[in-house]
Amino acid sequence: MKRNQVFSTHNLVMMAALAAMQIILSRFLGIQVSDTLRLSFESIPVVLAGLWLGPLAGGIVGFVADTIGTMLSGLTWFPPLALNPIMEGVVAGLLARYFIRGDIGESRGTWKVALTAVITGILNAFVVGLIGSTLFSIMIMENTTAFPVLLGANLLQRLPTKPVTIAVNALAVAVVNRAVYKPVVRRIVSGA
Repeated sequence: MKRNQVFSTHNLVMMAALAAMQIILSRFLGIQVSDTLRLSFESIPVVLAGLWLGPLAGGIVGFVADTIGTMLSGLTWFPPLALNPIMEGVVAGLLARYFIRGDIGESRGTWKVALTAVITGILNAFVVGLIGSTLFSIMIMENTTAFPVLLGANLLQRLPTKPVTIAVNALAVAVVNRAVYKPVVRRIVSGA
């Protein structure tokens, strides 16, 4: 998708709607299953933005949603933590472009859409998100010597919870894509 097509009126409206969905899902619709397991659906709209509109649009949706959501929550915006939603959209868009390469609305492509969501979730939970949250913890504690210790503790905390969230999100992305892409999104994107 060319740059001027990314910023067409149709795509900007779709990007705004997906960013609004991400804010609502992340701030209001997470499910606390146990003390250590929280199912969060916030990455679904960002991954869909990357799949449907490309890596640039996916990254923009992640950035806008994270920035506005952080301000609405009254929290401090921290750039390393903002990389996580940005990279979700970028990675999903790149995988859609170079891995899926076909019509993502076809049933034979559903497993590729789900795999794209799984790969995106793994990279963001165990690379970008892990490092960003560890850096945030270090800045709060003002102790740079603790990075390896905090990184290990953060990894151990994520191991039992993130795979479940990634699997649920991948299933949701595949189902939503299958249900919405052909009848709605394809028409919007092609009309852009």
